[in-house]
Amino acid sequence: MTEIGLAGAFLGGLAALLSPCAAMLLPSFFAYAFGGSKRTLVGRTGLFYLGLLLTLVPLGLGAGALGALLSTHRHLMALIGGLLLVVLGIVTALGLKIPVPGLRSSGGTGPVAVVFMGAVYGLAGACTGPLLGAVLTYAAVGGSPLYGALLLACFGAGMVAPLLLLAWLWDGFDFARLLKPRPLRLGPIETSWWALIAGLLMVALGLLFLFSDATSALGGLLDASAQLRLESQLGQWALGISDVVVILVLAALAGLLVWWVSVRGKRNS
Repeated sequence: MTEIGLAGAFLGGLAALLSPCAAMLLPSFFAYAFGGSKRTLVGRTGLFYLGLLLTLVPLGLGAGALGALLSTHRHLMALIGGLLLVVLGIVTALGLKIPVPGLRSSGGTGPVAVVFMGAVYGLAGACTGPLLGAVLTYAAVGGSPLYGALLLACFGAGMVAPLLLLAWLWDGFDFARLLKPRPLRLGPIETSWWALIAGLLMVALGLLFLFSDATSALGGLLDASAQLRLESQLGQWALGISDVVVILVLAALAGLLVWWVSVRGKRNS
């Protein structure tokens, strides 16, 4: 299947939930969720998506060369990504003060760490399923690098959509009441429970990334043949959806989200 549209790319990202890289999805969310309001979580999820774009969009711009580079040096990138996640997790958990803006925040995980988690998740998801293969093939031979980048951006949007839904519903779980942001002292080190939990989750993600070869050694929720059938069916169904319709829907959703954030900001001011 070499034909692919924006709808197919989005559904391909959504279907990544059934692949091995899904093992990183919920832990990544919880690693930055503690200590945040709904508005903060939506913002952090946006940063997570930015990290995904930093990994996926370059593949769309130069799918042939970068895809080969990713395959050739996958083990090295998995090693670097896993080690950096472990280091960032330790920094977050222990509340260490490193002069890097945005590395950590009073609510736990800082913006830089969230963006990096998104980039690592994008690396894990860059090996998933026939729909991604179709996206990369079209980007490589379609003659339009910008459209290839847009396809990968839609693929990433599908990957992050469940996190955005969780962020939207987060207040209903009332974790802020169950886990108060109490300070925590570990000898000479001052941190908080939220930072400790977030950091330990990041360390666990890093170790998972290291010992599972960027999650490729893990099994998905479906076996390979079942996922192939599902994604092929999704791809065929998505061919009937115009790119214009997808763009209009995404623009409407983005406008609704911006309106909601602005209304929440006025209420809290």
